[in-house]
Order: sequence, then C-alpha cells, then structure tokens
Amino acid sequence: MQNAKDLVGRTLTFTFDQFTAQVFLQTDDMLSVKIVAGDNTGFSDDARYEVHAVRQDIVVLSWQENIGTTVTHVIDLAAWRTYATVAPASGGFLRLVGTVHSS
Repeated sequence: MQNAKDLVGRTLTFTFDQFTAQVFLQTDDMLSVKIVAGDNTGFSDDARYEVHAVRQDIVVLSWQENIGTTVTHVIDLAAWRTYATVAPASGGFLRLVGTVHSS
C-alpha cells in the first residue's frame, strides 16, 4: 500500500495501550469507527474524514466525530505505525503511538 486512495474500502485497526479502534473507510470521504477494546469499548460513529498523502507510505487521516471529538493520525504505511492525537469534546488532549493492521 503506497497512497491514501489505497485505504478506501479497508478496515484499519489501531491498537494503543488505552484502547483499540476499528476504522472502516467506506468511501473516499466517509468512515465508520468503533472502539472494540479498552477505554470507551462499544462507542461507534460514522463521520466525514480527510486523508492526505504526505509522501510515499505516509498519510494523515483526520475526522471529527458527531460528539465533537477530533482525531488525527499520521500513519506510516511501511512500518504500520500510527502517531495520533485525540481532542475530546469534553476537553483534554491525548497523544498516542500505536500499531495499525489493515484488512
């Protein structure tokens, strides 16, 4: 996988110490997210997203959930690592590093 368009139609599983999220990129601008383990297990949402290729094998994926939380991932597709930030609508700011699996 080398660019942002290759992600459409795939499910990305992001695993962090705090939680695991599955993100299905339904179309080129809509995704479904579901927390499947850890903090906030069971949360799910559909949201518009943007994805941009920074260079080969590096993409930035971002979306705002309907509850107001903003999520941004910098994904290294060669190493299958993500560097993420989460700004909850309720306040605070999380910086996360985790792994990515694609299916």
